[in-house]
Amino acid sequence: MIKYCTVLADPPWPERGGGKIKRGANRHYELMTVKEILDFMKQIPVSENAHFYLWVTNNHLKDGLYIMESLGFRYVTNIVWVKTDKRLGLGQYFRGQHELCLFGVKGKLPYKRSEGPLRSKTSETTVIMAPRRRHSQKPDEIYRKIEATSYPPYLEVFARARREGWDAIGREVPGQALVNFS
Repeated sequence: MIKYCTVLADPPWPERGGGKIKRGANRHYELMTVKEILDFMKQIPVSENAHFYLWVTNNHLKDGLYIMESLGFRYVTNIVWVKTDKRLGLGQYFRGQHELCLFGVKGKLPYKRSEGPLRSKTSETTVIMAPRRRHSQKPDEIYRKIEATSYPPYLEVFARARREGWDAIGREVPGQALVNFS
């Protein structure tokens, strides 16, 4: 069985719009509770030395940190996606125009070193500037950052499409539902 060194997850957080009209994520796909997300993530075969990238909504930042810790990862930093288009995001006090991707490490997996005689560490930044796309579709730049910093084999959980060089699990991946690893 493959044990993944790098996992990227974009869970269907239990985000619901206010009132009787479906305005939140539940308008687009089936949501999961934090417990369901954690229980599912616990099934994934992860190497004892691994990197974890976890997209979180502002409302579920604490839940994301809880999930990361519960899976044995130590939170290190985050990547912020600044949405450059002019549409306002959701939010009651402030309209969100960014999303966070938490980054954690399990064990002692270092960053990937660049090729060549100097073999320096990556020079990736923590900011992605990109416009929104269809609901919940993340910018392609995140994959480039991950591939420059972290090691294969790569797994995207709660994926919406397949990507070359990555395994993908998700209800929106053609011909696949969420699976059990046991």
